[in-house]
Amino acid sequence: MQEVNGDFSIVRIVHYWSRWFQEAMRIYRAEFPTDSRLSVATIRTLLTAGHYQLFVTHKGGAVLGFALIWISRRPAFVHLDYIAVRQEQKGQGIGTVLYRWLTSHLQELCPRASLLTLEVEDELIPFYRRSDTYILAQVPYLFPGRFGPLPMHLMVYDRQRRKTLGRTLVQGVIRALYQGLHQRPARDPLLRSFLPRVPQSVQLV
Repeated sequence: MQEVNGDFSIVRIVHYWSRWFQEAMRIYRAEFPTDSRLSVATIRTLLTAGHYQLFVTHKGGAVLGFALIWISRRPAFVHLDYIAVRQEQKGQGIGTVLYRWLTSHLQELCPRASLLTLEVEDELIPFYRRSDTYILAQVPYLFPGRFGPLPMHLMVYDRQRRKTLGRTLVQGVIRALYQGLHQRPARDPLLRSFLPRVPQSVQLV
């Protein structure tokens, strides 16, 4: 999959020892602290097994940014796990182009998916809201960090443009993230500490 978007080209990386993969991983290591990122070897294993997909945006053969997504089959949704732009290229709209490319190709990434989800800290909320991505209100989400739980916002882009999501759907998304992406057990105490507090009707704000 490759597409030209303005001055940039966006392509899925399927060769995990290639120069473009190595360039994307250099950005990854530079932009994310050690305690919040996986090892490159783990990412390569997840990509090879089909659990992750890696996309890069490039210009003139140089990788400018990347996105790593995880696809849930049940319930069907796409999760953006990591997205970053090379430090010297920030402020040029590259991250926005890449993110909006993902949302506009959501159905191609996962035909049954209507949602793209993100686990987001406060300072990044305005960036995603500019691209029609909203907080799941009153969902007390806890990110299962390596050194303990971290309060975060669960945000969604909804292809159907709904204003609310039902409790069963939201709880299903959270369970899938915990069990499928974060490899936590079904009866994980952290998950059970907040999952029952998801409202019956969750507003997108």
